[in-house]
Amino acid sequence: MNYKYSNTELWRKKARGSLFNVFTGILPVGLSLFLYGRVESLIVFGSGVIFLLGLWQMIHYYKMPERNYVCVEEDVLDIRIGIADPNTRLTDEEIHRIQKMDDVISIKVDKGKEENIYLENLSDEDAKSLVDELKHQYGNRMHTSDHSA
Repeated sequence: MNYKYSNTELWRKKARGSLFNVFTGILPVGLSLFLYGRVESLIVFGSGVIFLLGLWQMIHYYKMPERNYVCVEEDVLDIRIGIADPNTRLTDEEIHRIQKMDDVISIKVDKGKEENIYLENLSDEDAKSLVDELKHQYGNRMHTSDHSA
């Protein structure tokens, strides 16, 4: 079962923040042209890198609600970790314990590593469905200690 990112307003806010980075990347070029009438190649290169990274980040955040955050398959759990990180793929054998605390699902895996699923990134309906699915699939390894009122 696939669970997509939710909270579209959060991702649009982050995309607007990235747009600020895009404009910040152009600012040194414009300032150098205005003050000196020319631009050093190092400034053009640096500004270009900042501009392209900001543009890539902006597009990435804007398209976040189209992406899968968590995929629960038989004996496999896929979690999208971040913008530049690859997805984390956890097999049934690697998962030792799953703990739900408030809005975070913490997954303890081999070698003491821990992966987190932030339920705020899912709709309320998807969050409840994910918890139910994990309880069903992982049974006695799934523990909840919900402190919300």
